Amino acid sequence: MVSGLEITCANRDSQGIILRIGGQGWTLPVHEAVVKVISQQLRLNISVDGQLLDVGVRGDGSDAYLAIEPDGYALHDLADLQSC
Repeated sequence: MVSGLEITCANRDSQGIILRIGGQGWTLPVHEAVVKVISQQLRLNISVDGQLLDVGVRGDGSDAYLAIEPDGYALHDLADLQSC
């Protein structure tokens, strides 16, 4: 069974790249979230402008990143995610 979690916060490095994501009662390193989404062990979503959108993975290998679907907008471009 695939669990679904809503991303409500993120921890960033000094360059603004998201290192860790989280929500109510949970946090994960981004690389672990990428692996779990790819292997279909986890579904992620995020609320943007009142709409709940799916979060997927774009890119391959070490270039993989979390993106808002279906447009592929990179999650690290969202400025309004609060810190976890």
